[in-house]
Amino acid sequence: MASAPTDLADLATRGLVARAASGAAARERTLPLLPVFADLLPGAVVQRGSVVACQGAAAVSLAMALAAGPSQQGAWAAVVGLPVLGLAAAAEMGVVLHRVVAVVEPAEAPCSDSMWADLLAACIDGFDLVVLGPGTQQVRPATARRLVARLQARGAMALTVGAPVFGADLRFEAVTQAWAGLGQGHGVAQGRHVQVSLSGRRVPQARHAEWWLPAADGTVCPVEPATQQPPVVVPLRRTG
Repeated sequence: MASAPTDLADLATRGLVARAASGAAARERTLPLLPVFADLLPGAVVQRGSVVACQGAAAVSLAMALAAGPSQQGAWAAVVGLPVLGLAAAAEMGVVLHRVVAVVEPAEAPCSDSMWADLLAACIDGFDLVVLGPGTQQVRPATARRLVARLQARGAMALTVGAPVFGADLRFEAVTQAWAGLGQGHGVAQGRHVQVSLSGRRVPQARHAEWWLPAADGTVCPVEPATQQPPVVVPLRRTG
């Protein structure tokens, strides 16, 4: 864990070294996502410089699912302003934890706008992916616009959870449909069925998919449609 706003130089250095080590992946114009995202995005890739908003009842899980693909391909991620993060669940979804740096804001001394600006600029400069939690909503709109411009110039990607001040090129919303394995006051949750929608400036028409987020094994996968039996045809008999 690194503390904000201290050790910014060390934070940037870690990210810059990681980005250099990722080789060709860092020079690509897109970041790869998990295959399940091909249901919503052609090729399951996101253009670098994009701000991707994660919304709905499963917003944090959705953000981790989006981060999993890039991290598996060598990208490093900084998580900022998101104090509650289930690392075990993120790992089950495919996030490579040793490529994740979590930055927590000191509770006794909340960051000012200028501190947030310095911290997030260091993350953008050093990491391929920056996850912006609700804590970063304290950033002023003018500062957010400058940071987004920096993000586009550096070719990083931002995932926002509860931080609409940064806007969005793509907007994912995950609404919980049901938990599998739970009955009326009993049972163990084995999977969460969600309906995911994609919209935004770069999506002419909203797209929808149904996923397990997560499935029983902790991964993200499509909900397979129930097998339907063909109707039984009963021939009519003529009478009279």
